[in-house]
Amino acid sequence: MQRTRAELEAMAHDDLVVRVLELQDMLKEGLAVRDALHGVLNRLLNAKEDEVARYADGDPAELAEDEAELADAWAAARHAVSNPLGLARARHDH
Repeated sequence: MQRTRAELEAMAHDDLVVRVLELQDMLKEGLAVRDALHGVLNRLLNAKEDEVARYADGDPAELAEDEAELADAWAAARHAVSNPLGLARARHDH
């Protein structure tokens, strides 16, 4: 649950410590999930290496609409593996 600064400042020290420990556990779980997804996505990219390279090296203007969507999806997957935070920021900015 999100708390405002005022709510956090009003909390007792022991409650804050408990909250920080809960957040640490949530962060560990989130990082474990991210690592697992990163591994799966990397395996998928390796398995589809030829297709990914064909779309990456191809001219976007020459692709059919469904191929352009695939090219965008493969590009996003490659970006997610190489720079997950950069992809998240790019998606947030759009």
